[in-house]
Amino acid sequence: MDQLEKKRIPAQTVVCLEHMGAHNQIGAVYHEINAWAKKNNVKAAGPAFTVFLDPPNEFDPQSGRFEVCLPVAAAPKVEGKLKVKSFPACTVAYSRVKGPYDQIPAHYAEMLAWMDAQGLEAAAAPREVYIKRPDTKGKTDPKEYVTEIQFPISE
Repeated sequence: MDQLEKKRIPAQTVVCLEHMGAHNQIGAVYHEINAWAKKNNVKAAGPAFTVFLDPPNEFDPQSGRFEVCLPVAAAPKVEGKLKVKSFPACTVAYSRVKGPYDQIPAHYAEMLAWMDAQGLEAAAAPREVYIKRPDTKGKTDPKEYVTEIQFPISE
């Protein structure tokens, strides 16, 4: 895990899809939202991310609730289970993790301990921003994935 830091992130409009299931199903949910975006000629306006709707200390990797999000420049018309949502600008505590996705959950305890030591409180659900992820053919080496774990914090 890289150094833990704080930064301000801008407001974002996203197309999102909520799901309840195993952590390893996130990729399949992204395929669904990306297929919709391609079909509707909607371009991503930033890296995709997942918002975890269960508190980190209660997250069950087999049956967690999460929302996959695709940032967009403007709110498109959506259908079915897809929603358009706006995230306000906020300050986040964050760190980047390089390596396979199954190694990410171990870093949450370290981040929460750092936040506690800094007197920071989470103000919203944590998210994982996928900076370097599998390419469209799935050929990227998982050791090369880069994920930014973010906790929106009270200011």
